[in-house]
Amino acid sequence: MLTNTENGKLNAVDTRTGNRLLDGGERDLAWLYRAHTEQLALCRELEEIADSLPANINRQKCIYAAKALGPLIKGIHHYEETVLFPQLQSNPDATDALGPTLERLKFEHCEDECFAEELTDALLKLGSGDRVNMEAVGYMLRGFFEGIRRHIAFEREHLLQGVLSEDAQVIQG
Repeated sequence: MLTNTENGKLNAVDTRTGNRLLDGGERDLAWLYRAHTEQLALCRELEEIADSLPANINRQKCIYAAKALGPLIKGIHHYEETVLFPQLQSNPDATDALGPTLERLKFEHCEDECFAEELTDALLKLGSGDRVNMEAVGYMLRGFFEGIRRHIAFEREHLLQGVLSEDAQVIQG
């Protein structure tokens, strides 16, 4: 498991996303939909940063994105792996294909978290005005936000299809 749990209890630090909209209230499927929405908003910010390279960098936006990135990704992954995935697996209608799918998503979580750490370092350097390889940072940004968008699309279209509450479906609509 990618996140820390001890004796089956969630560590409060692990569940925080650093996002005020997400850190309060109940963690349910509507929360997950809001969390996906926040991730997609961050992806738009990262895309704007990538588009601004090399000459029009908003250093403040880079620092904001760097600070938001890790906690948001880790907090959402923690919820999925400790709450959502076990709930899906306990559903009597779950197919045999669900287990390998969830394992693949957990592996993607690991990759995304490692990528987010590297990207955070690059964004902090950009934000502080340090020299960076602009082409490499642009490639990293695009690779990260495209991967996150694909991951969310897969979860919404395949994993959560028919599982989202009516409220979340109305919001998604």
